[in-house]
Amino acid sequence: MQAGRVLTISQGEAMVEELLRLVEERAEWRLRFRRALLGEVAVSFQEVLETLQQVARMQQQGEERTSRLEAALSVLAEAQQRTAEAVLALAEAQRRSEERTSRMEAAIAELAEAQRRTEERLEALAEAQRRTEERVEALAEAQRHIEERLARLEATVQELVEVQRRHEERLARLEATVQELVEVQRRHEERLARLEAIVEALVEAQRRTEERLTRLEDAVQELVKVVQKHEERLETIEQILAKALIRMDRLESQVGQLANRLGLDLEVDAEEVLRSLLEDRRIRMLQEPFALEVDGEMDVVVPVELPTGERPWIIVEVKGRLRRKELGEFLQRLQRPSIQEELQRAGVQKPYLPYAFGLRVYADVDRMAEEAGVGVLSFRGERVAPRLWE
Repeated sequence: MQAGRVLTISQGEAMVEELLRLVEERAEWRLRFRRALLGEVAVSFQEVLETLQQVARMQQQGEERTSRLEAALSVLAEAQQRTAEAVLALAEAQRRSEERTSRMEAAIAELAEAQRRTEERLEALAEAQRRTEERVEALAEAQRHIEERLARLEATVQELVEVQRRHEERLARLEATVQELVEVQRRHEERLARLEAIVEALVEAQRRTEERLTRLEDAVQELVKVVQKHEERLETIEQILAKALIRMDRLESQVGQLANRLGLDLEVDAEEVLRSLLEDRRIRMLQEPFALEVDGEMDVVVPVELPTGERPWIIVEVKGRLRRKELGEFLQRLQRPSIQEELQRAGVQKPYLPYAFGLRVYADVDRMAEEAGVGVLSFRGERVAPRLWE
C-alpha cells in the first residue's frame, strides 16, 4: 500500500487482525498482550503499537528488509492517526449508545479467544523470525493481509469505543512513538543513501582493481618468460661450470703433482748443495739426511760431526722463493718451545746449525739471516754461514 492513501475503518480492522496473527506467533508479544487483557479486559491499542515498534526494531536486522518494513510502518502510522480521529468521533456516538456495551463484552470475549490463538501462533513466529529472505516475503504478505483485514476493523472498533475512551492518554503517547518511527525512517533513508554512495565507490574501486590485476597478470606473464629464459641460461652456465670444475680438478691434480715434484726436486737440490758444502768443510755426516714432520715439514735434517769434535744437527728449510717472510716463519718455528720439544722427542738434540735454502733468494734475506744466526744456501752454495744454536 502506498504512503498517503486514506484507510477506512474496515482496513484498520484488517491491520489489527494481522497484528493479532503476529502476536500469536511471538511469545514475548503474547505475554505483553496477556498482561493487557488480564489487567483491563480489553486489547490496548498502545500495546499493539508498541508491538509494531518491536517489529520495526527486529526488522532492522536485515538491510534488504528495511525498506519494505519501514514503508509498512509509515502506512500504519498514517492509518493509526486517521483511526484515532475516527475513534474520537465514535466516542461521542458511544456515549449516546450505552446499549452497545453488551456487544462490546461479546467482542472482548472473542478477543480473549483470539489472544489464546495468538499465544499458539507466536511460538511458530519465533522460528519464522530466524529465517532470512523468507521472513521478508512473509512480512510483505502479512502487510497485504493487513490491508484486507482493515475492512473488518470497523465493527471491532465500534465494540472497543469504551476501551478507547480509557486509553486516550495512551493514544497521545502513541503519537510520540509514531513520530519516533518517522524519524527512524528518515535516518534509515539517509543511511541507505550513504550506503548506495559507498557501494558505487566500491564498484569503481573494484573496476580499477580488476584493471590493475589485468596489467599485473600481463607483467607476470612477461616475467615468467624472462625467468624461463634465465633458467635456460643458468642451465647452460651450470653445464659450463660443471665442465670447468672438472677441468679445474684435473688442473689442481696436475698442479699438485707438479708442486710435489718441484718440492722434491728443491729438497734434492738443497741436499746436494749441503753435501758439497760439508765435503768442502770436512764435516762428516753421521747418517743420511732425512725429512721430519714437526708442525710442518723440516725438509732436510742430518746429524754431523765438526772438525772441532762437536756434533750438532743441521736443519734446512727449503723454499722456492726465499724472502724475509719465509725466513721469519722458519725462525719462529725453530724458536718455539713446542717445536724444540718435538725435535727432541724425534732425537734431534741441540745444538742446531740452521740453514734456509732458496732457489731464488731475495734482497735483505742475507742480512736478516746473519743477524739471526741462520745460514743461507742457494744452488751456488753457502751465502751466509750459520751459528750454533745452543
